[in-house]
Amino acid sequence: MKIQVLYFEGCPNHLPTVDLARHVVAELGLDAEVEEVEVTSGDDAARLRFLGSPTVLVNGVDIQPSARSRTDFGFSCRTYEGAGVPPREMLLAAVASAGGEASGEVAPAGCETNDGCAQATVPQVTELEMPSGRGGLWAAGGSVGSALLASACCWVPLALLAFGASAAGISAAFEKTRPLFLGVAAVLLGTGFYLNYFRNRTSAECSTCAAPRPKLRRFNRATLWVSTVVVLAVALFPHYVASLIARGSPAVAAQTTATAPTTTLRIGGMTCDGCAAVVHSALMKVPGVRGASVSYPQGRALITLDPDTQPSNESLIVAVEKVGFQAGIAAAASPSSEIVIPTENK
Repeated sequence: MKIQVLYFEGCPNHLPTVDLARHVVAELGLDAEVEEVEVTSGDDAARLRFLGSPTVLVNGVDIQPSARSRTDFGFSCRTYEGAGVPPREMLLAAVASAGGEASGEVAPAGCETNDGCAQATVPQVTELEMPSGRGGLWAAGGSVGSALLASACCWVPLALLAFGASAAGISAAFEKTRPLFLGVAAVLLGTGFYLNYFRNRTSAECSTCAAPRPKLRRFNRATLWVSTVVVLAVALFPHYVASLIARGSPAVAAQTTATAPTTTLRIGGMTCDGCAAVVHSALMKVPGVRGASVSYPQGRALITLDPDTQPSNESLIVAVEKVGFQAGIAAAASPSSEIVIPTENK
């Protein structure tokens, strides 16, 4: 028996296909030669029935039954069921059709009259399955990455705050692209579900000849569902970050007293309560600030000042602008309806 892998120079799927053929030959203990044939001219392509790189022939016959009547010979990249390397099952069926013998062979049910199986016996495959499902894994991973970018307007400022860095301009920049990244995450998740649940993964020539990959399929689906949960948690982060911040803050709000002057700032550029936390932290670092209540929905900050070391309005505004938000003096407003970050300097 002779197995030929036809290719042109530079084809990325040439060597993986050769490796697949050699694995099959070695595993089945066949007395077969795996020959690499480089196609360099149009005449060679027509003579060898070269339908693109890589083309695999077993005893001169194309391993893909549906391609055996084709005449569109030439130089192009060839795919098999959407992949650049032919499916292992297709090669096994072609080897069996050519008379390959190996121990442990079983006749696939339902293939007795199918041209793709050619009344052949196909070895029971339990080892050395070729990798598959990578598209679904990439889709799942990509959806998580897109969701992280979509909510970066909220978590990046908090992360920078934790490391003592400035969040200037970060929140507003990511907020503009949030709908785009959320859309990309949704499309990638949809692609992942399609690849894992709806795409026909069996051979087009004989659906009963395709060896199942139950472990890999379960792993892919579990990864997809975990990615879905992560995407939802990250995408909704701006909506529940306020409760997380409130749980981690002391339960003492900024108070107004007869002896404690207050000022109210108008804050621009906040996109969620994570931004409010950044503004709050910046204000609390200003000498002379006793406490602050920052409201993202109202776009305001109510600041309680120390009467003895009262900071100027300009210093408060500068502190806010340094972390990437706009600030200006506003009329005093009641904090009763605010979402606050309730902390006081001691």
